Amino acid sequence: MSYTTKQWMLKEPTGDNIDVTKAFNLITKQVSARDLKEGEVLAKTVYISHDPAQRCWIHRNNVEGRLYRTPIGAGEPMEAFGVAEVLETRNKSYKTGDLIVATVHWTEYGIITPDNIYFKSFGDAADMVTLGLTGMTAYFGLLNVGAATPKDSTIVVSAAASSTGAIVCQIAKNVLGIKNVIGIAGSDAKCAMLTRDAGCDIALNYKSPTFRQEFEAATPNDIDLYFDNVGGEVTDMALLRMKDRGRVVVCGAISIYDRIHEKGGNVGISRASWLQVICHQVKIEGFIIFQFADQFPRALGDLATWTQEGKLKLMKDIIQTDITEVPKGMSTLFKGENNGKLITQLKV
Repeated sequence: MSYTTKQWMLKEPTGDNIDVTKAFNLITKQVSARDLKEGEVLAKTVYISHDPAQRCWIHRNNVEGRLYRTPIGAGEPMEAFGVAEVLETRNKSYKTGDLIVATVHWTEYGIITPDNIYFKSFGDAADMVTLGLTGMTAYFGLLNVGAATPKDSTIVVSAAASSTGAIVCQIAKNVLGIKNVIGIAGSDAKCAMLTRDAGCDIALNYKSPTFRQEFEAATPNDIDLYFDNVGGEVTDMALLRMKDRGRVVVCGAISIYDRIHEKGGNVGISRASWLQVICHQVKIEGFIIFQFADQFPRALGDLATWTQEGKLKLMKDIIQTDITEVPKGMSTLFKGENNGKLITQLKV
């Protein structure tokens, strides 16, 4: 069977500080089951995830060979983590009607290769988007890279109201029982959500004029572990408050994704905070979720169990729209207008 589909294509790799909604062209094309190769499926897109890293995938100044994945080039389809419904299949592991968690294109219908299919959905499909790469990013970043334990007394999480940040906070408090979980977010409403729903003992609004003083007052005994989702000035402040042999998990840098090559300005860390890394023997480690691919089943099992036990509350911000509005999700994400995991539910 053949399907007519609309699909978003990248016009050309982008620079800093642009309106990302104008970076794509919407085309109409045909996809046919006759084109399926062994192991592939033809699927209808159900959910599309919006994630900060996507901004890096389309940036023109990626240094060749230095990004963890192949950047998306001019005239190529935009990609995302998502959920799709199998319509036609040449993959023995998946049958028609199955919901699969996969890398999908910004499209209504498309062919998905076997290497881009991660697992079959085993629960609410929107939960799979949240528990999938997002939940596992929190899981592996906190437990494997950060080596967090109940012995840690203070953990600070930036972009704590983001999908990843909120899960980090809840694992830290509700699973590990860490005494002081401090979340940083960009509005009073988000801070209220963090203390109400995400297990934070303290939530700080980084836009407050007294944020620096509030941050110092909240960390009188310094920080065991800083889970960094933003980079920039917040990270600079955290490095000045680390304990001896404290750990910094570098998960993301949303504050600078849109100005990677900006000249001047404070987009990095200061000399003073870097000196503290040396003086206090601070361990700083970045990671990519796929380095833990062989452990995905264990992580998903733990995350699902904690959700069923009420230890994790999945915070989802779902936009129901058709394919023509999908790029607006990326814009919403970078404006910080979402609460929790930002997902487009596609009306086809």
